[in-house]
Amino acid sequence: VNLEHYPELKSKTIDRVQSSYNLNFSGFYQVNRQDGLGAEFVVVAEADPIHKNDFILDPTSFYQNKTNPNIHPARYLSVTAAAQPLNPESSIEDVLNGKAIFEIELFNPYTQKYVEIHQQKYILTANYSVPFAYWLAENKLGSTGYLTLLDKTERLRMPQLYMLEPYQPNKKVIVLIHGLASSPETWVNLTNNILGDKVLRENFQVWQVFYSTNMPIVESRFQIHALLKQAFAQVQPNSRSASDAVLIGHSMGGVISRLLISEHDISEQVIPLLNYEQYTRLQQYPVIKERFQFHSDLPIGRAIFIAAPHRGSELSDRWYIELVKKMVKLPITFFNQVDIQLNGSSSTKGMVQSGPDDLSPKSRFMALTSNIMPVSTVPYHSIIGNHRQTNDTHDMSDGIVPYSSSHLEQAVSEKIIKGNHSVHEEAETLLELRRILRLHLEQTQAQ
Repeated sequence: VNLEHYPELKSKTIDRVQSSYNLNFSGFYQVNRQDGLGAEFVVVAEADPIHKNDFILDPTSFYQNKTNPNIHPARYLSVTAAAQPLNPESSIEDVLNGKAIFEIELFNPYTQKYVEIHQQKYILTANYSVPFAYWLAENKLGSTGYLTLLDKTERLRMPQLYMLEPYQPNKKVIVLIHGLASSPETWVNLTNNILGDKVLRENFQVWQVFYSTNMPIVESRFQIHALLKQAFAQVQPNSRSASDAVLIGHSMGGVISRLLISEHDISEQVIPLLNYEQYTRLQQYPVIKERFQFHSDLPIGRAIFIAAPHRGSELSDRWYIELVKKMVKLPITFFNQVDIQLNGSSSTKGMVQSGPDDLSPKSRFMALTSNIMPVSTVPYHSIIGNHRQTNDTHDMSDGIVPYSSSHLEQAVSEKIIKGNHSVHEEAETLLELRRILRLHLEQTQAQ
């Protein structure tokens, strides 16, 4: 087997090889593939060693001189296999009579579009959807998203980053951040749509962030910021992948995305709200203060917020949601690290809450952050759902987030789409995302 056209495979231990033709998945409206010469396979690399996923207070320092196991290179790889005689002088008769010795060549369909046989160029077959679907199916990410909300799994003490294809320095990065009680599974249609667009597929690579949405939003922002900073530190300097990434966030992920491209310090407002024990802990571990200091130092060149409750959602305060929120638990390891055990008489009760609590318009998180806007150097766009029969923005809502909460005055564009809170799955949303991503390529083509 010749791996010269797929050098990434040389450094991987292969767990198994599966024919793409034998795999069927529900939930995919279309399979993005290219007809051509060869056969389509999915190569599954050996899984990373299982590591203890404890909560880490200062991930930047902790992983300063070591590999962060929460950054996952692509494990499910699209492969095109083609066979041709080792001896280029072999005749048709040699092939038909079984006298020719064949060599199997493996190609990366993202980078190799053609194969040359006897001085003739042929288009290679390719399947861009199946590896992504296979990854989702085997890892059961959807159920994990719900379980982490209730702290029923130790899988997501720290956020994870998944690369969906072997790293390519000549492609810009799209970072996807999901919303409450969700997972990368929510991006199935959007990701598959990007893979199906030749221009976008050849110019972008997708990184998926998976995080536990039961954590306070400031904690999630802090941890995701550190994770992305470490991931971008690994890319090739001065390459297309090292600048002008596109950040896309849905729901709570949109709120986190806004704060990731903001420059603001709310620590002085937070400190007076701390009780004695918390203040003492802050003096011991100054990194806790960094949770409340937002910096826009990631190589993000554009952001897209989809159904984002920037000013909260009143649904969060309804009695039946309050019952659900009582079931939401924060990891004990988080409490132990930051020492924020609250008692009933504490003046800081409600200061550090769960992610769902933070989404209340009455929360201290919203009071402190809802007016923080992205830096002027990063253009951003809003996509807002409206499931009501009205064109009056005062009455618009996607059923969970009202228009007034998603609207940002300085957005480069705002698209209101008929749909509910899952508006990111709508066909019109996918078209709008394609438009914005192509615009981004046009405006950054010199880089």
